[in-house]
Amino acid sequence: MTGRIMLLTIGLLIFVSVIFTDIFTGFNLFQLFFSVLFLTFGLNFFRERSTEYLGSLIFGIILLLDLFNLFPTNLNFWQLFLLLIASYLIALGLDMFFVKKKSHQKSKNEIIEFELPHSSSPEEIEIITQADWTNLTLDSSNINSSLKMKAIVDKNIFSFKKQLDLHSLKISNKLKVSNVKVPQRAKITFYLNEEVNFSYKANLNVSDAFLDFREIKIKEVNLKVTASKITLIPSEKENSNVEINSEISSINITLPKKVGLVLNHIGDINFKNFENMIKRDDGTYVSNNFSEAISTCYINVLSDMSRLNIEII
Repeated sequence: MTGRIMLLTIGLLIFVSVIFTDIFTGFNLFQLFFSVLFLTFGLNFFRERSTEYLGSLIFGIILLLDLFNLFPTNLNFWQLFLLLIASYLIALGLDMFFVKKKSHQKSKNEIIEFELPHSSSPEEIEIITQADWTNLTLDSSNINSSLKMKAIVDKNIFSFKKQLDLHSLKISNKLKVSNVKVPQRAKITFYLNEEVNFSYKANLNVSDAFLDFREIKIKEVNLKVTASKITLIPSEKENSNVEINSEISSINITLPKKVGLVLNHIGDINFKNFENMIKRDDGTYVSNNFSEAISTCYINVLSDMSRLNIEII
């Protein structure tokens, strides 16, 4: 687009210089050409904020004003050269001023805490999490309540919602706008009582999750993850089923020695480490500690361009 404008400008200058020879001659024609050149380049500033574009825009305006004798005195070449340098210094100073001012704006971080007492807890609690750009931790704890949750969320960036039904707790932490430069991720931490039964569902986008179910009574886990990093430790207290739908994500299964693993994988995978697994005739994998395990985790993984790693601790 800029190239087409420049060709049109040059053509008009040649036309004007031929028709109006008394007005646009010598230095004036030269100055008009460069004023249009700098203005054309500088107009990109309104599309993309840049010091280079702003400096060009300022100097283009100066050339145009001087061309029509709107300054008290006519400017010579060296004065224009100094004004060129001054234009870019002004643009740099304005850019530093506004960037500094913006960087001092305080984020509206809000700490959200929630606790579910034993008295109001059903036999099994289902936790449902939907989150973007979030550091998520789920761990066991010796707490008096059934569960605790703590979230640190910037209200300028995220829309946080909590919904408690009869048998489920739903947490949603979604970005308000797309393609935004986010200074830091939100943080959500769950502390789960070791004596309460749970199930867990999560839909995570561009997030990091550490899910330690080792000391938790949990039978069903369902994860849908996109461009995320997930570390999962299965339960030692219950036989559990885990469904993972992974797109462009890194999945790390950390297996306690007391937990056996049966893994079924479908789809594309960029990297896998099944060093401690034995492949069966039906295509599934079984951990080499299966015969000594006191509980078993059955994991089904549907993946697309993901990494899958399994290690025994």
